[in-house]
Amino acid sequence: MRTQLGDEPTTSFEVSWYWDWVPAAGSDVAKRTAWTESLRSLLDGWVGEKVAAARAAWPADDPEEFPFTVDDMGSAVARSLLERADDLPRNCRLIWGAGFLGDEARWLPLLVLAEFRQARPEDPAYLMAMVGAEGFEDDIRPPNIEYVTTEHGDGVRVLALARSEGEGLHSRVNAALRLEGRPTSGPPAMDVDVLLTTRVAALSQMAVIGTGVEAVMHMIATQFAAPPENGVSALRFVLDAEQDHS
Repeated sequence: MRTQLGDEPTTSFEVSWYWDWVPAAGSDVAKRTAWTESLRSLLDGWVGEKVAAARAAWPADDPEEFPFTVDDMGSAVARSLLERADDLPRNCRLIWGAGFLGDEARWLPLLVLAEFRQARPEDPAYLMAMVGAEGFEDDIRPPNIEYVTTEHGDGVRVLALARSEGEGLHSRVNAALRLEGRPTSGPPAMDVDVLLTTRVAALSQMAVIGTGVEAVMHMIATQFAAPPENGVSALRFVLDAEQDHS
């Protein structure tokens, strides 16, 4: 990511991203347990040293003990994400992630909601309305629109500054990605639309969240196009209550 202010020399800094799916509602206990352990291990690697340093600096005469360990934090984050995912409609999935400046985890956890819909090629304008390309009621500035080309479909990303009673001042990112049907030996595969939504309030997050969502779009496109391994696709999703698409 590259930024420039006025006539000052261009300042360049690299932001990298980690994104992963939260297990869907109804997933088995073994999958949830493995995912929780993986999340705890990631957080330990990313922030474990900082937590250990903070514990070491905790005043010995403080009547309160240091409030948590990395394992405590990882378990709490995992539990919160699973609870959020369990409350989603069947055609929605929760994605969590982290943004890095160099080797340092700078923003986490970040959340993106993915909604899967059967594409409506007869109505090409509907996706632009869904992402608020012309603005939503809460927007306080005209949105910025970026078109995105992925490895397996094209999309659009909309970023706008907004204000609402519940969230205060925040930045919204709404994106849409049309995935072209995966080639199969059976009936023609349908195209799938993916709607992505996230909100951030911190100024530092506002500056980078657009590129973060674009990274999510590329991740989804890559997983959608990947050949199944042992009969299981990298990306599993549901379009409606009757049909499971993999």
